[in-house]
Amino acid sequence: MRTCTWIGLAVLLGCGGCGDPAAPALPAWDRSLPEASVLGVHRGLTPARGIVHLHSPYSHDACDGMPRPGGQPDEQCLADLRAALCTDHIDFANLTDHDDTMADEDFTKLFSMRGTDQPVMRGGEQIASRILCEDGHQVLVTIGGENDLMPIMLDHHLPGTLPERHALYNGNDAATSAAYRAAGGLVWVAHTESKTLEILREVTPDGIEVYNLHANIDPNIRKDYLGLPSAGAIAAAVEFADTQPGHPEPDLAMLAFFSANQPAIDKWQTLLGEGKHIAVTAGSDAHQNAIPVVMADGERGDSYRRVLRWFGNMALVQDPHDVDQIEAALKAGRMFAAFELLGTPEGFDAYAQTPSGAIVELGGTIASTEGAMLTVDVPTVRNLDPSLPAPTITGKVIWISASGPVEIAHGVSSFMAHLGAPGAYRVEITITPSHLGPYLHDLGTAMAEVELPWIYASPFYVE
Repeated sequence: MRTCTWIGLAVLLGCGGCGDPAAPALPAWDRSLPEASVLGVHRGLTPARGIVHLHSPYSHDACDGMPRPGGQPDEQCLADLRAALCTDHIDFANLTDHDDTMADEDFTKLFSMRGTDQPVMRGGEQIASRILCEDGHQVLVTIGGENDLMPIMLDHHLPGTLPERHALYNGNDAATSAAYRAAGGLVWVAHTESKTLEILREVTPDGIEVYNLHANIDPNIRKDYLGLPSAGAIAAAVEFADTQPGHPEPDLAMLAFFSANQPAIDKWQTLLGEGKHIAVTAGSDAHQNAIPVVMADGERGDSYRRVLRWFGNMALVQDPHDVDQIEAALKAGRMFAAFELLGTPEGFDAYAQTPSGAIVELGGTIASTEGAMLTVDVPTVRNLDPSLPAPTITGKVIWISASGPVEIAHGVSSFMAHLGAPGAYRVEITITPSHLGPYLHDLGTAMAEVELPWIYASPFYVE
């Protein structure tokens, strides 16, 4: 750990002499992400990188709490979001703005189309928009909302008068789920850590968050729902605001507070043990409203670019430009969440094969009489420089039945597991990111010597 004692952010920013200017040069840090296809194309399915839980200037608390000065979107904040989607090569962005502002707007206005954006139509309705990035990348943008529940990929606003629409967006029961599906959307749950099992059972979600960035940071959520020290995240993250020689890489600030949201995982596994089919995502919950301090890289601490680089959700599709295929993959659970802060996981694959040779992808269902085998290919860190310390990477298969979760197989390269007994089988990849230690500079390497989740995959089901 550094020898300086920081007394708040202002002192930290003024502190000098804490770094080591003579430290050896490291391989250049990449502030962007590659195209998601580099993770690996298997059996004709390409990963499409998505953000499932994202706020634009149509959320009241985005953009430092001033998202629409004079009633119009903050164009600089919106430009930051749009640039981040291109820089981080996001394939689909599921906007989830709060109802107290988005519900009052015309549905097509919520896409915030600018410049060369293209509408994506179905049956005469605009269901998405397409951002055409300067480098040729394309980003699909869809509309949803985050309130008690989080509908995603709606085709249109919910019906009724404006008060009735607000009431539906704020609903939290089976009737609300039915309304979201009738509007063409999927039913997702954000902040699973704070939801009761009774509510989760009633709303029958298509998917839930097993990780939420806001939950890992917010002092009250950490204390009340995650069982973590309330002030731990902010106190640790402040260290990354240092701009003096020897400062840590600002993009690694998430290491200061990143930990599994175990209560959310426990609820997910309880529901899986009851026979529910539920896909899984990690929620960025990005607002660009928390850390306006400019870091050593010239960018604010919570920039859209930085936060969206940390992790995303990979939908496995034939065409990453097809919004219907992406929605179908999310609904089927043909997807996994990947924390690319720790490195882009190249080569990950998980699939089941029956004795007859039939292939079953993530989210698929297999008859218990078939005796399928699950194959897991453990990924490596893409473009890992050999001069850096090697990370430790492990894959495991967890079987969840009514009796609870049991790890049934693990490996460090390619390994297999038998899918025999009924239940859900999920794959998780963990990593001890030692290769990031040198980029922490005068903070020391301790944060990079902790085993962390790298991939959460949606389950296979044996029935």
